[in-house]
Amino acid sequence: MSLFQRLLRTVSEGGTEVPRRAVVAGTDRVHVYSATWGIPQSIGGMTTAALRRIRSFENFGQPLSQTLLTFSPRMDADEARDRLLSEGRIDVSLKLLNVWQDLRGRSDSECAELGGMTPTDPVPEEDGEVESITDFYDVFRAPGRGRVLRRNYLRTDGSLLLADVSDPKIGRRFVLYSSAGAPMAEWRRPRDFYNSWISSVISEDPAVLIVDDKKISEFVHEITDRKFALILFMHGSHLRQPWNGAHGEFLQRRVETMRNFDRFDVVGVQTQQQAVAMRARGISGANIRLLTGELPPTAVVDEAPTDRLQNSGVMIANLIGLKRVDHAIRAVAKLKDRGVDVTLTVLGEGAERPRLEKLITELDVGDRIELPGYVNDVPARLQAASFSVLTSTSEGLPLAMMESMGSGCVPIVYDITYGPQDLVTSGCNGFITPRGDIDGLADQIESFLEIEPERVASMRAAAVDTVANYLPEVGYRRWKKVLEELEPVPLLPVDPRKSGEAISVKAVSVTPTPNGSQVAIEFNQIADSTAAGLQLVLTGRTLNSYFLCSKPKIESRKISRVTVATFSVDDGKFSESDGEIFDVFLRRPHDPWNGKRRIRTPKEFIPARSGGREWYSTKHGNLSVRPRA
Repeated sequence: MSLFQRLLRTVSEGGTEVPRRAVVAGTDRVHVYSATWGIPQSIGGMTTAALRRIRSFENFGQPLSQTLLTFSPRMDADEARDRLLSEGRIDVSLKLLNVWQDLRGRSDSECAELGGMTPTDPVPEEDGEVESITDFYDVFRAPGRGRVLRRNYLRTDGSLLLADVSDPKIGRRFVLYSSAGAPMAEWRRPRDFYNSWISSVISEDPAVLIVDDKKISEFVHEITDRKFALILFMHGSHLRQPWNGAHGEFLQRRVETMRNFDRFDVVGVQTQQQAVAMRARGISGANIRLLTGELPPTAVVDEAPTDRLQNSGVMIANLIGLKRVDHAIRAVAKLKDRGVDVTLTVLGEGAERPRLEKLITELDVGDRIELPGYVNDVPARLQAASFSVLTSTSEGLPLAMMESMGSGCVPIVYDITYGPQDLVTSGCNGFITPRGDIDGLADQIESFLEIEPERVASMRAAAVDTVANYLPEVGYRRWKKVLEELEPVPLLPVDPRKSGEAISVKAVSVTPTPNGSQVAIEFNQIADSTAAGLQLVLTGRTLNSYFLCSKPKIESRKISRVTVATFSVDDGKFSESDGEIFDVFLRRPHDPWNGKRRIRTPKEFIPARSGGREWYSTKHGNLSVRPRA
């Protein structure tokens, strides 16, 4: 009997028996599904990393099957698969599925497997200016190329498969049509439709779904009755401005993912720095694993060539603002002014090219800086260069820097979040300079040029040894360990009638502490074990920010049948939210974000001041905290 064929176990929560999904453990022989939005013609870093992982699973693991799920209506899955095969990016064993291409090939009965609601309201007629995106995808806009009114997804014969309609009476509707042209099912949110499709295609047992794409991660966690394990792999930062610290706003495209972080069985991050930053929010981190991206085998040389000009630098970077290529250019210009002979080649292309070319001219460093764009001889250029530069605002795991290290380049990089600190030990295999400090970058390059050849050769060898830990076979061993230890989280049912409803408590008191506040909440007739598992959630009213306080101190008063849960709230968690009001909730771990509940304060509650903040009752009687006036 396979792991997923075991009877569902139950866990007791507050006296209620709830279903728990079976454990995937002890083997890497599972059906592996990966999910990304589409396969663009110009494949970027995230898609490259996902495809490398899929190849590693095939080369070093024992997957029962592998399937790549995609969602873009602009994509031809057959063309994309042929292209990936011709480029050597995938193996013939990989199945590539696109939601629209899959549904076009289904019968009515197979389409009905998606579920959905039975349509009862008439669907609005087609209206607006039509734009044919592909043979199977039309967009209708308001006159004058205005807002999108409707999207039609078509079958191979041109008949309507699904209409995505903005209904003025109901709102957005995804309406699925039968082959005879009759509405047969509908969903009121795109995410519900996509999740229905995901559930219908992951039919193998046991199975795991690995999500790479930000957009998909924002909704896939809502599948509550899944029988597959769910892994999120984060390719970049979760914060809008990670360089400011761990308590800032989440990226807009990561908000729902971070709010439902513990609904993923595993969240793979690429650096220890990022894992620490996540735990700083109060996230338990029980599901966080270090699962790094991979370098291609050819990216790491057996022995670093030593016959290079020590003053030759290289940078692999798209010419976009995020990469701050202008910092590297300005550093070279400063060195020229000092009489230091150094050259830099920037390998990449992007929208910033005109501005960077103008800057090169203004600084008179055209003889020292080359922008050749995309080239086919990257390995040879890396092995000819002496050092590499990284000046980005932030990174996930900087694979470009790692490729340069694998070729024997000595990295001279900004201290950014995340990546360099996990890879570079200053003076041993490279150098880390203060973030954004162009003078410091120039100083470090100049110092490097003065190092004796024997030490430089040692640093080159150390750089190669460091990134050898990111070769495919080593990377797969990390994944294998995670697959063998997978234990799906218990997704408890949420009563939709109570979702969003405030919880009335017997008493609330706030006591100042040296580092923040203690918030004591008295409950009537609640099991101590239930209270102990609760989280205090403080979420910004206008900022995309929240933090959690868990593991409350529990006091049980048996005579009065009262349970007191006391949460510690650290003032440091407000550090990047000046002037913000935070609303206070209670939540069970693993509940969806909308399952959290406001705390309704008793009438006798008196606002309490603690440090620079005031805990108060809103006009609706709910607990919040604001800066003191």
